[in-house]
Amino acid sequence: MSPRFTPLETAVLDALAWELRDLAPDLAGQFAESLPGQRRNTGSGLLTELIVDRTRPEPMTTPTGRFGTTHAMVGDLPDPVAFQVELRAGRLLYLFGDSYGQDTRDIDFATVPFDQVFTIDAAGESVAFDPVALMPPSPLLDLHRYPEPEPVTPDRPLVNAGPLQRLQEPLPSAPQLSLDALFGLTEPSKDKGVETSSSQPLSNTLKSWVIIGLALLAATVMFRLPLGFLGFFAVYGLVNLFRRPALMRELGRMLAGLARTR
Repeated sequence: MSPRFTPLETAVLDALAWELRDLAPDLAGQFAESLPGQRRNTGSGLLTELIVDRTRPEPMTTPTGRFGTTHAMVGDLPDPVAFQVELRAGRLLYLFGDSYGQDTRDIDFATVPFDQVFTIDAAGESVAFDPVALMPPSPLLDLHRYPEPEPVTPDRPLVNAGPLQRLQEPLPSAPQLSLDALFGLTEPSKDKGVETSSSQPLSNTLKSWVIIGLALLAATVMFRLPLGFLGFFAVYGLVNLFRRPALMRELGRMLAGLARTR
């Protein structure tokens, strides 16, 4: 609606467009593209000329006459004022206000306060005009009307023991399979259910190394392998021996036991 219309004219024209939507479906469009012409206080109401854009397409329907049952309480008048539009072949011409004989000569319809805009139904009952309530339903409006609820935090964590959950759980880490672990020089992982090497006597590790050393010496002699081959494993074993304080302590206990038996 053009801002050149007064608040009263805008309110009643909107109500008339909704009331006459079946009789003149394009009435709201004519209101939106019209300009006010001559205005007059008739002494018992008002008259406003409406100049519609002549380039608009022809109206969808062609009623002629005055139409509408829109009313509003205006100023200090004790009774409502009735409003109608005049159409000619479906084209908007005038807005009329009828005060039912109440004196309106001292009313400035451009600034007068008003309220209670309503229409009259077929049974003669008044129906309040509420533009917001008459808007078509919209999913976006529903989203704004109902705020998103706060997420509910359970008292205890949810546990899903189904097959899908078991497939999603990470697999337990495999024990270390390096050369040091094979020869007992490193301790396996201390995860639950995995026995550590501390439960095995470290002397078994030393005995294993002695057996391995003797086997390498025998292989070197039998197959005439270079002494560097045997030296490599000897150096490797000594380095790992000095890296393990526990093995050094065990070796010390073994040597002390041999000294006592002499």
